[in-house]
Amino acid sequence: MTDEELMSAIAKSDETAFKELLNRYSKRVFAFAWRLCTDPQQAEDLTQDVFFKVWRSAAEWKPQAKLETWLYRVLYNRFIDTRWKVKGTTEELSDDIGSGDDTPEQALIKKSRERAVAAAVNALPDRQKEALILCYYQGLTAKEAAEVLSVTQGALESLLFRARQTLKEQLDV
Repeated sequence: MTDEELMSAIAKSDETAFKELLNRYSKRVFAFAWRLCTDPQQAEDLTQDVFFKVWRSAAEWKPQAKLETWLYRVLYNRFIDTRWKVKGTTEELSDDIGSGDDTPEQALIKKSRERAVAAAVNALPDRQKEALILCYYQGLTAKEAAEVLSVTQGALESLLFRARQTLKEQLDV
């Protein structure tokens, strides 16, 4: 089924279609949530909120935007609405555990580098961090990320430029 067909079926309360949607997008939505708030429990709550809204509001979705972009926008809006006063701990979400070919020393260096990058990303101003996460971690195009953040593509590119410059300075790259 296409995304359009799934959303149409979900609008008619089709649970099978909803399960398919969860299989397609829940990991990516959760990854974005975790990268935004750095707390797995909060990320889980945000993810559940997103898919609850999908169930309730599937008929409102218009196929002008990619479904994934719309899901990220719903998540981002929910994140902004419930932004926690205290930022979470510095953690990173790794998509893989590693190849197993690293020596213990290499693994330690790699983990240390990952922590330094995660800390530097988390220290960025919120809008820069969000733009960076959408484009580099979630794989959205600049146009899609700009849509999620409700900014122009030029503004998004400016946020990314400033984020990269700050990271370069902080990480001495």
